Amino acid sequence: MGDRRLLHFGHLASMAVMIRFVILWIFAASAVAQELSIPIGEIKDDEVRLVQICNEMKEALREFYPAVDAIEDANEQEKYFRERDPSLVYVQKLVDFEKLHRGTQAGLMAVRRLVLSADLGERTNTRYLGRREALRALPAYANNEVLPEILRYLSSGKPDVTSETCLREIVTESVLEQNRLFAQYMLARWILESRDGRTFCEQRLDAISVGAKLRFPKEKDQLIDILAAGISKDRIPELEKEAETLLMLVANSNSTTRQPAVVGADENWHIIRLDKKKTETMPLIREVASGLLFVERHLRVGKRAPELDVKLVNNTHWSISGNQGKTLIIQFSFKGCGPCEEMYPDLRALAQQYTDKLSILTITADSNLADTTETVETGKITWNVAWDGSRGPVATRWAVDAFPEVYVIAPDGTVAGIGLRGDDLREKIAQLVK
Repeated sequence: MGDRRLLHFGHLASMAVMIRFVILWIFAASAVAQELSIPIGEIKDDEVRLVQICNEMKEALREFYPAVDAIEDANEQEKYFRERDPSLVYVQKLVDFEKLHRGTQAGLMAVRRLVLSADLGERTNTRYLGRREALRALPAYANNEVLPEILRYLSSGKPDVTSETCLREIVTESVLEQNRLFAQYMLARWILESRDGRTFCEQRLDAISVGAKLRFPKEKDQLIDILAAGISKDRIPELEKEAETLLMLVANSNSTTRQPAVVGADENWHIIRLDKKKTETMPLIREVASGLLFVERHLRVGKRAPELDVKLVNNTHWSISGNQGKTLIIQFSFKGCGPCEEMYPDLRALAQQYTDKLSILTITADSNLADTTETVETGKITWNVAWDGSRGPVATRWAVDAFPEVYVIAPDGTVAGIGLRGDDLREKIAQLVK
């Protein structure tokens, strides 16, 4: 798990950029996570109203950001966000809508939008408060068949213990096996990511205290706030044991239940439905739990990296053991992933700079091999590439749940870094390559 979740947001230059990144990701998240499908079924009247609210929010935010970009002073920009953010209006509309439609599919979709709309900001942030309201309501939907699609967003760098309370209620209340197993898995994942987030915050605050430059004006305040919102340090040992127990319970089960797949019922995926056919291609929930257990035991910083042997798209093989003595970068990516492809110039430069001392491997999650080979043939990727496929065996085994995922392996074979990008990645490689 390392320091990978918080997190990617820590590298963003300002609060404005951070929030815009989150919102743009919110409205694209489902399309990235699942292949686009033809909308199915009829949308009910209450769902039509919810779609209208979500589309209005989306449009308001699109108009809002150019105005934010025009403000150069960071303090003025923050003030503008605080006073003019459309979320001040639309989060409350979503909260009110959910209360009015609690227990219905439309109510759950409002919860989903509130969960996805939250950013990491301060606990007084409107989106953050809306998310907490949504999590308090989520156990009312413990037996909805698309619940896991919402549960999988309950970690993602959010250390708020409201997530823990919500997941524990669902584990107890859910009758559906898939929901109970997935909630157990997510509770374990939330624990481990919250622990790692706490470690990241503490290390970053230590660095700031001895002179490290702030990455954005209120970084220190935000780190302190995240620590206050998360699990206390004295609970970590007990919770770690619980997380491993939960993962073993799910991983060792005989369940053939798969993580459910969903399809958008409207063009912007504000309303989703279960996609039974697509679900047949999804990993078993016990496989997902097994992957996270594997990561916890073998892929934390300081541990010796497990063997990885993959067939490259050029029909040769690449393995960790075959690159002994080299520094390794393993990136999980896919065609069309903006943050993934933004890394390519850096990876290309690093490969050219360190030649024989560095080996880079990109493992793609493209649905079609042709998409991966096209990326290679067009010169976007000039290093080692292996195609894993959508929800492929390597990504499942390494519990990859966000892209890009990046592992740095030191010449001695130990995991040296997780989730590093930009300057952090370049600095780490410079330290390791002698």
